[in-house]
Amino acid sequence: MQIEQGWQPSEIERLVDVENATASRLIFTDENLFRLELQRIFTRTWLYIGHESEIPKNGDYVTRKMGNDPVILVRDNTGRVRVLLNSCTHRGTLVCRTDSGHGRGFTCPYHGWVFSTSGALVATAEDNTYGGKVDFRSLDLRQARVGSYAGLVFATWNHDAPSLDQHLGDARWYLDIMFNRTPKGMTVLGLPHRWSPTNNWKLGPLNFGADGPHAVKVHGPIVDAALAGGMPGARAMITKALVDSPSVAAGPYNGIWTQGPLEMPPWFGYDPDLVALYKQTLKPEQVQILERCLASVGTVFPNFSWVYGPIGFDMQREPVTNFFAIRVWQPIAVNRTEIWNWFLVEEEAGEALKQQAMLAGVRTFTAGGTFDQDDAEAWHGIQRGSEGEISRTLDVNFQVALNYRDRPIADWPGPGVAYPRITARSRSSTTCCSGAPTCPARAEIRRQRLLPVCKRPAARLFLESSE
Repeated sequence: MQIEQGWQPSEIERLVDVENATASRLIFTDENLFRLELQRIFTRTWLYIGHESEIPKNGDYVTRKMGNDPVILVRDNTGRVRVLLNSCTHRGTLVCRTDSGHGRGFTCPYHGWVFSTSGALVATAEDNTYGGKVDFRSLDLRQARVGSYAGLVFATWNHDAPSLDQHLGDARWYLDIMFNRTPKGMTVLGLPHRWSPTNNWKLGPLNFGADGPHAVKVHGPIVDAALAGGMPGARAMITKALVDSPSVAAGPYNGIWTQGPLEMPPWFGYDPDLVALYKQTLKPEQVQILERCLASVGTVFPNFSWVYGPIGFDMQREPVTNFFAIRVWQPIAVNRTEIWNWFLVEEEAGEALKQQAMLAGVRTFTAGGTFDQDDAEAWHGIQRGSEGEISRTLDVNFQVALNYRDRPIADWPGPGVAYPRITARSRSSTTCCSGAPTCPARAEIRRQRLLPVCKRPAARLFLESSE
C-alpha cells in the first residue's frame, strides 16, 4: 500500500467522519498532513491570486503566492493576464522582489537573465558563452494556468484540471451577487493588508464558510457597538439574524447569508444609487437575496473568503456603511497562516463612499481590526488546545450540522443547497468574561457609541506583521 508523508490513504480517510460530523484534530496539528495539503491541494486546484483591478495596465504586476510557491501576477504587453513562477530558470533566484510595480519585464538580480512580461527568456547577458549547446526556448519562466471570473483571477498548476467555470459551477451565481452586481464590477481599494496569526490555515476558511453562531459570542460587544450603531432593539434583532440565517453549499463554495429580519427595511446600509444598478444587473432571485442581506460571509475552496456587511460606529456623525473584505489564507506552517486582505467597492461608487467603506473595513477586518482581534484569539486558542499529546487524539465537533443537514430549505431561490440554522439560541444578553450579564462599560458604549471597552482581558494578538 502506498504511504505518503507517513500516512496511508485509509488512515487519511478515517480522519473525517462525515456521517457523525466529526474530524480528528490532527487536521490542524500534524506536520505530515500539512505537507500533503501543500502537495495535493495547493498544486492541483484553482487558487485565488488577485483582482484584475490591481493590474489595470499592460506591464503592471503584483507578487503573490500559490501554496508555498512565489508567483507574479502580471498583465503582459498584449493585455493578457498571466501567473508566472517567481523563480529564475537558471539558478532559482526570485526574479521579482517587489510587491507591485510596472515594467517591460523581469531581470534576475543574480546573473542578469531577462524575461519578458509573458515569461519568455529574452536574454542571458552571456549568450555566447553557451556555444549554442543550450535550448533557451525551454528556459522560459514556468507558467500557471489562469482563469478569471467577475474580475477575480485564479490560477492552477494542474493543466488537466476542469476549467475555472466548471470548477466554480453553481458558486458563480453567488459570486455574481457579490462581485458582478454592477456593470463595471468591483475595484480594489489600496494595497493588501498582511499579517500572520498563529493557527492552522483551515480555521479561517471554516470560520468564514460555515460558522455563523460564533459571532454572537466572540464578537458580542462589537455587535452591540459597531453593528448596532445605537439603534434601539438592534442587539436582539441582529442576534436573531445571525443565528437563523441560512448556510448555502454550491460546488466549491460554502457561505452564510445573514438575512435581516422583517423589522429591518430592505437595502439597509446600501447606497441608493448603487441599488438601482443592482436591480439592472442581477437576476430577480439574486436581488431578492441581496435586498435583505444584512451580512454575507463565504469561502471558495480551498482558501479564498469574503465578508460583507454594514458598520455604523456613530450614527450621529457617520452613516451606516457597507464594507467588503476579501482574503486568502496562505499556509505558512502547520500552526501559522499568512492572511492577505483586500477591501473592495463598486467601481461606480463615489469617492466619499469609497473612503467610508475603506475606513469601516480597516476598523473591523485587519490585524488591528475589532473583529479580527477576536477571531485571532479564538483560533490561537484552538491551536494551543489541540497540540498536546492527549488533546491531539480528540476530535473537532461539527455536530451542530446534524440537526439541519437533512432538512434543506425547499424554496431557497438560488442554486446549490441551503440549510436552515436550526441551532440552540444564544443568550440574548452578552456576558462579560466574568459571566455577569451586564457590564457598566457596555452601558457606556451604548451611551457614547464608541468602540468596545468591555472590562475583559485584552485580546492577545499573536500576530507578526509580514515583511
